[in-house]
Amino acid sequence: MPSVASPTEETSPHDALRRARIAVDNHMTKRLDDCHMWKETTATDILLSTASPRIRYAEFNTDHEKEHGADWLWCWVDRDGTTFCLLVQAKILKARGRRWTIDFAYKTKGDKEHRPQISKLIAASDRYEAAAAYVLYCGDAQYRTTLECDRKHDGVPCRERDRAGVSAISALVAENAVNYYGKDAGVAAFHTAVPVEDIADPDNLDTPIVPLTRELPKELARFLRQPQRGARRAAKELLRPVEQIRIGQFTTAVLERADPVAGALFPDLPADRGHFSVPYLAHMLRGLRSEVPGYVRDVMEGRTPPAWVTDHLAGIVVITDADALPAAGGQVADYPRKVMEDQTASAAATDSTEAA
Repeated sequence: MPSVASPTEETSPHDALRRARIAVDNHMTKRLDDCHMWKETTATDILLSTASPRIRYAEFNTDHEKEHGADWLWCWVDRDGTTFCLLVQAKILKARGRRWTIDFAYKTKGDKEHRPQISKLIAASDRYEAAAAYVLYCGDAQYRTTLECDRKHDGVPCRERDRAGVSAISALVAENAVNYYGKDAGVAAFHTAVPVEDIADPDNLDTPIVPLTRELPKELARFLRQPQRGARRAAKELLRPVEQIRIGQFTTAVLERADPVAGALFPDLPADRGHFSVPYLAHMLRGLRSEVPGYVRDVMEGRTPPAWVTDHLAGIVVITDADALPAAGGQVADYPRKVMEDQTASAAATDSTEAA
């Protein structure tokens, strides 16, 4: 039987992830003070055990890395059953002299096909019809003082960002960084990565995504324009950097449709891939589902998932009631009321124009 932590409603998912990130930050700082580098597995253990019991997790302890490099399946589950799943590999932002790297192109010893882990991760995500992603352990601001990135975040230099010690990034963004930034792929990926706690931050503005692909189904277009919460918010935050990269690629978007995924919240998606290895909207949003997958419900209800799941994963993380507010209350929408009203009015006007 996997080890499963039970949930509590005393804190929001954002608060639990923030508390967990601080614990990981402290661990990474202590390791650096002792002249040692931290390990992905230890950082993940600290992250999940600290986020528990608000965030559930089941650990399977299987030797899965040689096959596809994936570690954990992360799933946000809303109260209405809407679920978003990511197949996640953990990586470290490392300094080698003045060069900063994240080993996305690592090739596992014993893999006869000599495939880089990033390719195996994207392929393995097909098994669960999930989006592929990385959780990055990036150390504290002092650790990153020599990281050279001239771009800023809300006026703050990239390397000095708060909350960036534990961040998430789509595997498609990482793949793009490897292909187009070469030796600077680690810096490019770090700049683009989203702090994990920000994915569920009810006080952070969930700004609209303007897609390159036109003629989208109305429900999908509305999802991209309007603020979201919970599982939908997580999917949107991981999609945002992918869409921004696609807009900068000089290829025409195609209108052909990707094969539909049964149970997906948005089954009708463009097959456009730009310079990515797979159709990016279809890949990112296939993990956003209208119902909880059976193996995720197994974890929620204390059962062991089937062997085809446990034999290929280190474990499953389940963020239940992902759209819930903190116990003390809070803003109903992700936007402050005035911004929310403006966005809703704008969306309504757009919908009326489309209908006409």
